[in-house]
Order: sequence, then C-alpha cells, then structure tokens
Amino acid sequence: MSDALAAAVFAGQEDAVALLSALVTQPTENPPGDTAAATEWLALWLEERGHMVERHPVPAPFARHYRRTDVTNLIVRRTFGPGPTIALHAPLDTLPAGEGWHREPFGAEIREGYLHGRGARDSKADVAAYIAVLEALAAAGASAGTLELHVTSDEEGGGFLGPQFLLGQSLTEPDAVIAAGTAYQVVTGQQGVLHLEVLLRGQQAHASRPQDGRDAIRAAVPLMAALHAHADTLAEPLTLSTIGGGRGVNIVADMVSFTIDRRLAQDEDGETVEADLAALITASVTAPGVEVECRRLLLAEPVNTSEPSERLASTLSRHAQAAFDHEIPVVSAPVVSGARHYALAGIALALYGVGPPIVGEGVDFTGDESVSLHDMKRATLALATAVDELLRGPE
Repeated sequence: MSDALAAAVFAGQEDAVALLSALVTQPTENPPGDTAAATEWLALWLEERGHMVERHPVPAPFARHYRRTDVTNLIVRRTFGPGPTIALHAPLDTLPAGEGWHREPFGAEIREGYLHGRGARDSKADVAAYIAVLEALAAAGASAGTLELHVTSDEEGGGFLGPQFLLGQSLTEPDAVIAAGTAYQVVTGQQGVLHLEVLLRGQQAHASRPQDGRDAIRAAVPLMAALHAHADTLAEPLTLSTIGGGRGVNIVADMVSFTIDRRLAQDEDGETVEADLAALITASVTAPGVEVECRRLLLAEPVNTSEPSERLASTLSRHAQAAFDHEIPVVSAPVVSGARHYALAGIALALYGVGPPIVGEGVDFTGDESVSLHDMKRATLALATAVDELLRGPE
C-alpha cells in the first residue's frame, strides 16, 4: 500500500497545485467574509471529480450574530471499509490582503518553487492537500475506515459558524480530526483569545466651544495609556487593534470605539481575564459625563492537550519525519484555530498541514504570503500515509 499510495500522491500533485492556484485567485477575505462564491466553486469542482458533496448552510440569523451573512460548510465523506472515521478540516476564509505586497495578492504567481498570494499558506494549501490525500487513498485502493473532508469559512471569526456549527447540528462525529497547520510541527495545545470592543460616549459640541461638550477622544487617551501599561506587565500579548470615532473635524467627538485582542495562556481562564480587563477599563475612565461600555466580541478558551490528541500527534509526527527526513516535533503553539471546537467536544485533534513553522526561530508573518510547493508534496505524502494508518485502526 505504501508504494502505491506514494505513487498516487505524486501523480496527483499537478492537480493539487492547479487547485491551489484557482483557490488563491478567488478572494475570500474575512472580514468582510464574502466566501459564498468560492465555496460553491469548490463544491462544483469536487462534484465534477466524482465526489459526493454535502452543502450545510448556516441559518442567516445565526450567521448575523457573528457579523456574517451567507456561510456554507462543505462535507465530503468516503467510506473505504470498516474502521474509524478520520476528518480533515481546513478553512477557505483568509485574513484581509492589506497593503505592501510585492506581488499581486490574488495572482497565484509561481516563482522558484513557491506559490504566492493571500491564503496560499493559510490555509488554501491545506484544502488542496487534504483533497489530494482523499483522492490518493481512493486511487491506491484504501480498504478501511471513513475519511471526511470538512471545508469551512469561519476561521478568522473563531470557528463558531464552521466546526462548532457542524458539531452542534450533529452533522459529523469523527473519531479524530487533523486540521490546517504547519508541515514542520504538529500542534496539540492552543492559545486562547479574548476580543473586546470598548465604546466611550460623550456629548457633541462645536469645536469653537469645547466646554459645551464631553470629549470622548480626550477620555479615551488615558484609558488607552492604562491598557498599554497593563500590556507591558503581561506574559501574553494585549493589542489595541482598531479605533474609530468622531463626526467631523470641527466637532467635539461624542463617541470613540476601539478593539482589544488579548491572548490567553493555556492556564488562564478567559472569563476571569475579561472581568479584570473590564474593571481596569471602568476605573480608567474618569472624565465627567463620559460613559464607557465594554462588549465581548469573541472568547476562545485555550485548548489543553489530551492523551488521544497526543497519540494522534505522535502518528502524524512519525510519518512527517519519514517524508521530510528530519525531526517534526509535537508542540503547543500561540495559535487560535477554529478547529479547537473539535477538541472542546472531546475529539482527538492535531494541527498538521502545509505551511512553514509557527513556533520557534525563523517564524515570519510579516512578508508576502507564499507556500513551498515542495513542502506541499512532502506534507501531502506524510498526511496520506498517516491517515492510511489511522483508518486501519490499531493493529
């Protein structure tokens, strides 16, 4: 099986690269979260290749709660024979492209063995690789277990409309999940994150008579200074990430809002951190006539590893080491993956995919996004051989 499977993986690489290129050319930035066209394109692509595709749309009222509108999750199931169910999960949505690119962010340019573009690394290469694994196992004659492919579109929103929705609606019950990650490390434990929106409300006045108003911007300055000072005392990052306010250049601002991203260590409790931050925010707004409100946008509790997840990670690490011919460590990482919902539901979870390292020296999230196609081939082989072993279950 191993020789046949390796041959099937290598034979499918041209199609996998072509699929990755096509996905990168379709913007799926989140926010704003316009992923419907790309999701349907992928569903049709899969159907044209003979896969049975389940479309699971998220009801609009639930999606709107998370500031989204049209969200659909895809599941492809392939039963090869008796045995466990293993799921491969990867999201289609990406971070916004932003500024400062040296190449077209949606051009999918290939140069010197790297494919460039937004989502190439995080995580459209994982989508293409996981599909390639499914097709390679089928071509090589896999005869045990069930493999599921979960393609969602809510990674940047916390996974509530993706993995949590699929689990909450009893649309999937896998025994183990491998989710989008890096080719150089297998990730088990995950950091958590708390997102807050802070609103300050004052009173509008003309700038020629500021004494008639209650200046929300002036009240926000010492508050943000207090938060930055607090951040300097923390082991985990706290970032003020967006800000807005005011109604005109000649008007005293009656409103300011900004957002906070607070990372959570694995031994921290998110609600306790939130309560402490809310107390600090309230105490730091002393300007008369200015009200402050703190809203939770997202709380993703940290994920601690489990024995089943460690066994899954060990299997992945062993096969990855064989494919890459060097050590692939099992680590806890400062990531907040939407796939954490599988682990929180008691399902064995490990992150392993195509991208570069995310823990340790040489990690860089600042440059143009790209992915090594050679790494993609080797990671696909590692995944295929590991999944083949997992589908057959314990000897």
